[in-house]
Amino acid sequence: METAGVTIGLGVDGSASNDSSNLMESVRHALLMGRLAYDAPSITHLDAFRWATEGSAKCLGRRDIGRLEVGQQADLACFTLEELRFSGAGDPIAALVLCGAHQADRVMVGGQWRLTDRAPVGLDLARLRHEHGQAALKFAVNA
Repeated sequence: METAGVTIGLGVDGSASNDSSNLMESVRHALLMGRLAYDAPSITHLDAFRWATEGSAKCLGRRDIGRLEVGQQADLACFTLEELRFSGAGDPIAALVLCGAHQADRVMVGGQWRLTDRAPVGLDLARLRHEHGQAALKFAVNA
């Protein structure tokens, strides 16, 4: 598709496309599906990663996101590779894509940390869980 000039982008919007709302999972699926459809060497982890970053930004008509460089938004997700499944990985991007990264350790959006140590910044998680549980109960009773 890329050689035909098609821009490829990846994203998640909740249970309609990816129940865990995990973009890295979608990157992995895109890589694996691409390798099923074409020969495996022709699609690499870097291709799938590029589709999720630069390709997605281009699909959105955005020129200020999708790359880490001067003048771009400071949007990034940081993952640790401490889990056993990443052991022996020589390429950190390949490890994230091929082994499946489930949760970012830190996330920055527009230069502001939104997630640190796997927890949302400035959010009372216990309160949110309680309120969500109450809303779910109310919904279940009314269903």
